[in-house]
Amino acid sequence: MKTWRKVHIFSFGYLKSLSLFVAVCMFFISITGFLLNHRHDFRWLETTRVSTVVLPPAYQQRLDQVREAQGLGDLFPDEAHSVPLQWLILDFHTGEILGKYGPWFYDLIAAGFTVLSVTGIVMYFKIRRRKRF
Repeated sequence: MKTWRKVHIFSFGYLKSLSLFVAVCMFFISITGFLLNHRHDFRWLETTRVSTVVLPPAYQQRLDQVREAQGLGDLFPDEAHSVPLQWLILDFHTGEILGKYGPWFYDLIAAGFTVLSVTGIVMYFKIRRRKRF
């Protein structure tokens, strides 16, 4: 059996659940990329805020640092415990929502998706060539 076929069988044939997981992750990455590119087209993205109660503690610390740097310590008290939705979308898109190893995890997902794509394209042309002759 050819090497490319072995790689594809291993990457998709035997690890379908991993392939499905990679596909779902890539779906979320593409959706967040779309929202980032069109954030000005969707006005609700600019005004929506998410409470820091449902987020990791690092968000409240980051929010406090930003508010302090901008001199907003006591101003806008209703926004003292909520972050803009765009922060979350950006962190989901870059993988930072998962902590310091999030971007590395996204790199692994991208590598897996690349392997699945390349082996799928190679298989497509191999099958097409066989049917032609």
